[in-house]
Amino acid sequence: MFREDERNEFKKTTSELNEAMISISSILNKHGSGKIYFGLKNNGTPNRFTIADSTIRDVSRKIFEAIRPQIFPEIKTEFIDDVEIIIVDFEGKNKPYSAFGKYYKRVADEDREMSPGELRSMMIDQEYEENWENKSSGETVHDVDETTLNSFYKNATSCGRLPELGTDAHTLMQKLGLLNGEDLTNAGRMLFSKNHPITLKMAVFATEHKNTFLDISRVEGNIFELIDAATSYIIKNIRWSSRIGDDGIHRIETPEIPIDAIREAVINSFAHARYDSSVQHEIDIYSNRISIINPGSFANEFRPEDFATRDLHSFLRNELISKTLYLCKDVETFGSGLRKIYTLCQENGVEIGYIDSDNDFTIEFSRVDRNIMSLNDTINDITNGTITEMESKVLDLIRKDGSITIAQLVDLCGRSQRTITRALSSLKSKQLIERIGSNKSGIWKVK
Repeated sequence: MFREDERNEFKKTTSELNEAMISISSILNKHGSGKIYFGLKNNGTPNRFTIADSTIRDVSRKIFEAIRPQIFPEIKTEFIDDVEIIIVDFEGKNKPYSAFGKYYKRVADEDREMSPGELRSMMIDQEYEENWENKSSGETVHDVDETTLNSFYKNATSCGRLPELGTDAHTLMQKLGLLNGEDLTNAGRMLFSKNHPITLKMAVFATEHKNTFLDISRVEGNIFELIDAATSYIIKNIRWSSRIGDDGIHRIETPEIPIDAIREAVINSFAHARYDSSVQHEIDIYSNRISIINPGSFANEFRPEDFATRDLHSFLRNELISKTLYLCKDVETFGSGLRKIYTLCQENGVEIGYIDSDNDFTIEFSRVDRNIMSLNDTINDITNGTITEMESKVLDLIRKDGSITIAQLVDLCGRSQRTITRALSSLKSKQLIERIGSNKSGIWKVK
């Protein structure tokens, strides 16, 4: 009937009270709430034992003595198959919690004592969640990027999620809860500052590893600016297939990864990041996958896969940032982002994966071969000695923009005009590119 899991623990009798206290501590530290059942065997079947008038008082007293900080659970009795059991329903938001002076964490249906490093990390996370967003940043309304704020206001009011409050920056930031006195809060700074509060690193690599890059970029800005920058960079560097539509006239282009899934992943990355971390936001585009990395571990007690396939309540690491993104419809519904990504990718044959560590969280999209010229073609050419790495970089830049000039290639590649001209000549002789039109007004075409 019942099963033990990360939130529910079974004890045959109250003789296991001490073990139950450890379970309460570990469940609180992992999930913030859970239940202990006294009178159930490990397989979930009832186990009859004597429940006297003092039994519930004994359970309550033990919780009072053992658990720190104190909690005030609901303790009640119920009947299962005519067998009376005790249920302790508990929750707490002041982690870390200890039992008998030691700290535990739930792993599957077991309780594991936390290492000093795990305890320290949990305490830092808790302090961040409680205080960071509302602290003064040292910047004021004068540091707000008016273009970003006006764009936000237009989108938020047009979709009906924000009433018309006027475009006065002070009034609007105050209504959004992004002012601490006259200062921007940390959340307000990350969202709207014109002083480039966040750094985003982006790169395209030649292989499945970070050995050789074809392009690298570093952008600074606020959350809204970097969401656009990250999304645009990925779109520019993914592969597209094309076909003629049913009307026989218009060309239909399809990206290897759904654009809505990409943007949703990017928004999630900025919504749930740890902004006090030394880790930076990062976009890594490899030959076989795209990685979107944000500072801070996955901000929820559930696994990412659980959100992808189930309707779950989302824990908001950055509540003010998430709610502001929601108002302008960058966030549709709290907790729905990963499910939307999963659904879109499933429909389009794209595999997704997750990497969670103490310092960062990564969502990865597999790159789909749609029988078009891809980076893999270039890599194979490099490996086989058909083209040089310089030629591959030039080829990739031409693939992105056929109208690119020699002067632009010189600037982007950081090489001399003579080197670029030699690379172009070599690519033409190998019949990998051709020039359409005149040298002055024509374009390059990848064969």
